Amino acid sequence: MRKNILIGFMFVIVSVSAQQKTIPLKLNHQLDGLILKRNEEQNFSLNFKKDTYYAIVATQQGIDLIVSLKDKTGKVIQEVDSPNGMFGPEKIVFSPENSDAFSITVKPLNEDSNSQEGKYSIVFEEIPKNLKKLNTAELLQDFDILKNAYYETRIGLWYNSRTQFDSICNVQKSKIKNNMNALEFYRILAPIVAFTKEGHCNIKPSDETNVYLKQNGTYLPFCVKILDKKVYLINDLENHKTKGLQIAKINGENIDTILNYFLSIEPADGFNVTSKYRWIEKAFSRYYARYYALKKEVSLELIDPKSNQKVVYETPTYNYKDFNKLYSKIVETIPNYSYKEAATFAIDAATSTATLTVNTFNLGNFKDKRKGFQDFLAKNFNSIAEQKIKHLILDVRKNEGGEQGMEDHLLSYLINQEYKKYNYVEIPGFTYSFIEYTDYKDQKDVLVKELNEDFYQSNDGRFINRDGHYIGEKPNANNFKGDVYILISGLTFSGGSEFAALAKNNTNAKFIGEETGGGYYGNSSGSFLKFTLPNSKITGRIPLCKFVVEDKNYGIPFGHGVLPDYTIEPTIDQYLNGEDPEMDFAKKLIQK
Repeated sequence: MRKNILIGFMFVIVSVSAQQKTIPLKLNHQLDGLILKRNEEQNFSLNFKKDTYYAIVATQQGIDLIVSLKDKTGKVIQEVDSPNGMFGPEKIVFSPENSDAFSITVKPLNEDSNSQEGKYSIVFEEIPKNLKKLNTAELLQDFDILKNAYYETRIGLWYNSRTQFDSICNVQKSKIKNNMNALEFYRILAPIVAFTKEGHCNIKPSDETNVYLKQNGTYLPFCVKILDKKVYLINDLENHKTKGLQIAKINGENIDTILNYFLSIEPADGFNVTSKYRWIEKAFSRYYARYYALKKEVSLELIDPKSNQKVVYETPTYNYKDFNKLYSKIVETIPNYSYKEAATFAIDAATSTATLTVNTFNLGNFKDKRKGFQDFLAKNFNSIAEQKIKHLILDVRKNEGGEQGMEDHLLSYLINQEYKKYNYVEIPGFTYSFIEYTDYKDQKDVLVKELNEDFYQSNDGRFINRDGHYIGEKPNANNFKGDVYILISGLTFSGGSEFAALAKNNTNAKFIGEETGGGYYGNSSGSFLKFTLPNSKITGRIPLCKFVVEDKNYGIPFGHGVLPDYTIEPTIDQYLNGEDPEMDFAKKLIQK
């Protein structure tokens, strides 16, 4: 993302030093030309009105900033540090529960790679409650920018032919009407993004659209779990015992129709759907608010899975803030709804079994980051060796990836010989015609330099990885030589799924659970171009690196993830009770 265009604001050039007092930040008055050094921070005061949405935008001009919003006691309410380097906006969107005074702190990111000094501007604005209308020319311009960006980067052409992709683009383009708003336009673009069949490719409503939904949207007062293509409520509705009941219809529309619609707008790797189910169930009510106009009440037709008896309930919908509070309460009642620790380890000496759970390869979740992750594995595999453990259960069911190469480091403890990781890694090129709409708008040379570090143009014209780049690790000296059982799910994605694919190819592990969400044959990810369409302000990202895994002949259908040796899925009762049939099955295999 790059600097926003601010229309109708007064621009004030201010020189601020670290010794100056807090500066009042007035509504719609941009402060420009602010200078900040590495050892400084600058503070601004501002006043918010109750239930009004505001945006505070600090635009970086040569220095990477962290922006914090604090209440009058100094407590940090929000803090942002977008991955856009030293250029582009850091944006906070906030709506207070009560009218009050707040403050903003701006400070440089404390990393050696950051600039010693740089400039930035900051503005504080109230976000309108209604979305502006866009004319046909503006909508077509945004549409063509995104479509041509996909063609230029070849996104959507791994699993589709050019004719197929042309077809979906033509169908969706024909739906454009004059005076559409950005939310209506988003609904046109989303099926195209899903049709790319690239799980790392995404599209998001504009900030203004998100705020519009927060101010005007109504939300279903429940959360769901999808099992065996059936959608279950996981909470009770106000005065009714509905937890565990299956949804048949919402406002008279069949749940299969609704679910199929959501499947058609959620990107995934290839033809896989397990990841789609897991992501949809986490955001079901938010998706519904985005695509369906709700009234103050919603009609639900539910089925008791035990008796097959149908019941109909009329229940009030929630506003955004109340839904978020309800959501937090619901997930607290569901065991293992999300993970609390990045990784855990335990040994059962009685069965000579170690259980290692790696929920993420995001090194920011580990103390000391890379070193913390490496130390965690080293310590625990040392314990495995010392106690001569015979069996290892490795749980990556919630691992959606993270830092490149961490999948290799984990794998190094399971292998006894070197392996070839990728058949090849390829990018479309070093430069792109739509770069002015991306986060590299002001850093075109930086993008070329970054890509040149890993890729070169081969004699056949392709841009492929240099020798020694994107390779695996050698076997660890403390590698495990016993039986391995790996638990996988639709949330096993990106680096998590790549680990599963590498383990499939290079170990004798048994896989338990459901098909991984990420593709067995590889994915498009790595470097990304983050775009903002100029008129609708719709954002998203386009992955540039096509990682093609060195696959083995296992008969896994093209466009699918790693398939389990034992397909295990909980019942709704098991899920709600916190039972773990996948883990239980692995332990039974060990006992045999």
